[in-house]
Amino acid sequence: APAPLNIVCFRFKVDGLDDEALNRLNQEIMLRLHEQGIAVPTYTTLNGKFAIRVAHTNHRTQRADFDLLVCEVVRLGTEVLNDTKN
Repeated sequence: APAPLNIVCFRFKVDGLDDEALNRLNQEIMLRLHEQGIAVPTYTTLNGKFAIRVAHTNHRTQRADFDLLVCEVVRLGTEVLNDTKN
């Protein structure tokens, strides 16, 4: 959203999954981010959709930190999907 805040809310999305399945998937991604010590985002629910919430507050945060977060969300999302297929 075009707002001058330091917060972004997003979710890992996969075609063919309904909102309930996407909510569970994104919850698991967030938990794995925490458990693996990659990042510690919080969450929110927007219009019934679970969203990972990142607040940029540390002045030492660099673009590479966000690039890593995005790569890890994609990796973990793929991992969770593969785990549920097996």
